[in-house]
Amino acid sequence: MEALGRGKRRLEVDGNPELPERLRVEDEEEEEREIQELEREVSEMARRVLDARKTNLDRILGGLSSELVAKRPPLPPRALTGSDAGETGDFSDQLPPSLEPNGGSLLGNADRTMVEKLLLFRAKMEGIISETPVVLKRANECILQIEKLEKCDVTVPSIFNRR
Repeated sequence: MEALGRGKRRLEVDGNPELPERLRVEDEEEEEREIQELEREVSEMARRVLDARKTNLDRILGGLSSELVAKRPPLPPRALTGSDAGETGDFSDQLPPSLEPNGGSLLGNADRTMVEKLLLFRAKMEGIISETPVVLKRANECILQIEKLEKCDVTVPSIFNRR
């Protein structure tokens, strides 16, 4: 028996008719085993792919959510709602403990100044909103005065006309 490339064999028959038949059966059995081994490898790879899809999706979602949490600006719970900021302009009573000087500066000065700016902005907006009814009342009074003047039959000197 002489072996050739790619698993092919050249048989030399010495008059024994069972020899080629037995080798053919052994070759078929070997091919069966190889096929079964390949099928096992394919099923193992399919299982690995499914596991990788599940775990990679979980990893991506976890990483994305942690990135979003890390990029979220740290605001105190009372920064945009709650009690007034105070008239003195000192907002240190509204700062969270992580930003207070004695509470250990977990966040930097930039974060502290940002929170102070937000609180100042909030205080200004509250002032503007509280003054809105007074401004509207004065605007309505002015409109009434203008309507009264329009009803009068008075000639307006040409110097007051627009050009």
